[in-house]
Amino acid sequence: MLRRRHKPIRRGQTLLELIAATSMMAIALVPGLQLMRDGMQVSRELEMAGVMTSLCVSKLEEHLAISAATWAMTTTTGTFSTEGYPRIRFSVVRSDSSGDGGITDELMAVTATVWEDVDSDTTLDNGEPKVVLASKIARMASYENEASGS
Repeated sequence: MLRRRHKPIRRGQTLLELIAATSMMAIALVPGLQLMRDGMQVSRELEMAGVMTSLCVSKLEEHLAISAATWAMTTTTGTFSTEGYPRIRFSVVRSDSSGDGGITDELMAVTATVWEDVDSDTTLDNGEPKVVLASKIARMASYENEASGS
């Protein structure tokens, strides 16, 4: 009687197959992880840009109200540490000179600049992210009366 030999049943993978599968997964995974890292960086930058824009609008509106009430020309600088952003700084310039876009005693230009002070030197340097907003306000007796409560 002839005995037939049966092929042995394979119950696992060979080492070569496992190495090939692992290599293919690594090749597919590395670019995906790079995309995730880049996406997270862009997300942080967008979030910071949104925060800086919101803070800049706030400072601009605050100084427009001060200008309407007092017509005081000044430059103000500071930080947003109390709001939880110690690396974000601001500068607001209020001027009615024609060089800044105003008209003496009639129209005041207000410019607010907010930036992330990456190197912590308290000055705006090239390459530091910033937001600049500007507006103008006319000198009107009604504004001054409203501010003084008259």
